[in-house]
Amino acid sequence: MTSTDTRPNAEHTLRQQAEKIARERAADAPKNAEDLSPEAMLKVIQELRMHQIELEMQNNELRRTQKERDTAQRHALDMEILNSINAEIVVLDQYGVIRLVNEPWQRFARDNSATTPPPHTGVGANYLAACQPDGNEPFDNAMTAHNGIRAVLAGTLPSFTLEYPCHSPDQQRWFSMRALPLSKNPKDGATITHTNITQYKQAQEALRVAAVAFEVQEAIVVMDSRRQVLRVNQAFTHITGYSEQEMLGKTTAILRSTREPEEDVWYDTVAHGARHDDHWLRRKNGENFFARYTITAVPNEQGHITHFLATFSDHTRVMMQKQQRLQDEATQREALVREVHHRIKNNLQGMRGLLQQIGRQKPEIAEQMQMVMGHLQGISVIHGLQGRHTNTLVHLCELTHEIAKAASALWQTPIPLAVPANWIPRIVAEKEAVALALVLNELIVNAIKHGGKAPGHVSITLQTGQGAVGVELAILNTGHLHNNQDHPKEQHHGLQLIKSLLPQVGVDLIMTQCGDQVCTLLKIDAPVLALDMKNRP
Repeated sequence: MTSTDTRPNAEHTLRQQAEKIARERAADAPKNAEDLSPEAMLKVIQELRMHQIELEMQNNELRRTQKERDTAQRHALDMEILNSINAEIVVLDQYGVIRLVNEPWQRFARDNSATTPPPHTGVGANYLAACQPDGNEPFDNAMTAHNGIRAVLAGTLPSFTLEYPCHSPDQQRWFSMRALPLSKNPKDGATITHTNITQYKQAQEALRVAAVAFEVQEAIVVMDSRRQVLRVNQAFTHITGYSEQEMLGKTTAILRSTREPEEDVWYDTVAHGARHDDHWLRRKNGENFFARYTITAVPNEQGHITHFLATFSDHTRVMMQKQQRLQDEATQREALVREVHHRIKNNLQGMRGLLQQIGRQKPEIAEQMQMVMGHLQGISVIHGLQGRHTNTLVHLCELTHEIAKAASALWQTPIPLAVPANWIPRIVAEKEAVALALVLNELIVNAIKHGGKAPGHVSITLQTGQGAVGVELAILNTGHLHNNQDHPKEQHHGLQLIKSLLPQVGVDLIMTQCGDQVCTLLKIDAPVLALDMKNRP
């Protein structure tokens, strides 16, 4: 309970005391007023008047004291309020003289002044003098503050606000000064409030930088936790053709290209916090473009993902240039490889001519020379085929035809080759091409030598084998197995060479007697062969 609450009780008590004293004095007074002389009566009246004046004076003093106490209490309450405000506050009279300051004002002045006490900051000082420019403050800010405060004190401005820097040696700070009149009457003075807005300015600066960074050349997409688009930048619109208004509330699935398989990119993003990859995406006009992107998950303080941030750039031109460069390099390599194969083939054919000449000069080794020439011819065929095409692919049918043609010319024996209609070309694995060519050449030459050289005694048939890739290559010649009494070692050496050249996987050799003919069956499958789907009929 305050003093104002106890005032009625005090007055009541005082009244009771006064009435008691009056009764006592009445008891002591003469019983008969006629006993008083005129002089005594005047004296009594004068005494009563003096008591009345004294009472009035006491009452006035009591009222003045109570008013001062109330004013002091209100002032103390006002100061408590002012001191509780997180801002530096000063109250000026109409001339700019400081009449009141709060504790934050005093503390800031004390902490940031080189002298003690700080000049122009205490009660009684002229604050306008503090607004004069010095070496630590820009001239424009000081004069602007000085003129603005004077205008508020003069009543020509309803208020005045100024944001200004006030940096310390180890910290950058910004403040906002606001001047307001105390009342409608300018003569009542004004209040000046200084508020520290450093965090606001830093946040404002960060937002400005972020706004500039947001409009970089990379496309930026901001999404919520459900991956719905909240915002995109101008680069996104430029690259994709979709405006921000068109993307709001949608997901980036609208950019998915049919050139890319279905893939959950968000699982990796959530699991690892980010994902970096290259993908084909689709513009609004349906055109595909090659993008290099990064998706980042943005968690809150509790670790829960609240947003996703995706950035990407158009790398179509870079990717196309890279592909073109690789294609040019491959073309140059293929041309060089073809040239090498062509030269190897020519050299082998030259060696074959020399061996043929030696065989003619020395008939006793002519047959051996023919065998060596056959091997060289098989290798020459491979290099000839590889040098003929724009790539190094060798087809089984073409390889068999060339080797049979060369053997036929060398041994002067016709060798027909039968290939079924709608034949799907098979590609010979590059690392097995030379070995397979030597095996075919050895088998064909063996059939010619042991089946006689009469027309129709040697033939080759190609047909589809088991599986999608398998081929059965059959060589028929007149004769009998193990009927080589004249050259038993030669036959053994030939079969031994064939077995050593056969690939470990994908080729089987079977020789059977079919009546008066020997059937040499070569079963070829993957990985030695593969379907050539590009040249499929």
